Amino acid sequence: MANEPLPADELLTQFNSQWDTDNVAKPNLVVVTGNGEPLRFDLNAGDAVVARNSSFTETPIGNWAYGNREYTVELEIWTLRERQRLFNLMQEIRRICHSRMHSLTNFQRIQFLNFNEMTTETVNVWMGNSQIALVNSAVLLET
Repeated sequence: MANEPLPADELLTQFNSQWDTDNVAKPNLVVVTGNGEPLRFDLNAGDAVVARNSSFTETPIGNWAYGNREYTVELEIWTLRERQRLFNLMQEIRRICHSRMHSLTNFQRIQFLNFNEMTTETVNVWMGNSQIALVNSAVLLET
């Protein structure tokens, strides 16, 4: 049996290889592995994009031999610079998703779904959440 693809790892690998530093400096790209350790990153050293959660939805079609699979990766985008920098980081992520829509090996399509700026009580730290979908449509379901 082939290994199930890890959506967050593949997405951040794509970001790492396609990031245009002329648009905005590349942030630290972190995947949370869920091993119970607290997440730590130094925003003084640079911005951070954290892939925190992945979810998976499978929708059978027809006689259930085929179906659509959607993996949703939740990203947290952090910066100390300024609010505009947060939106520039989001714009670069969105650019990569649109320009590399059909580039991944294990997924047919990358879709930028949404972005939400988060307001916290921390002064001069800007953070936003974004969701990216990795989609495989009309694939054979293992039964």
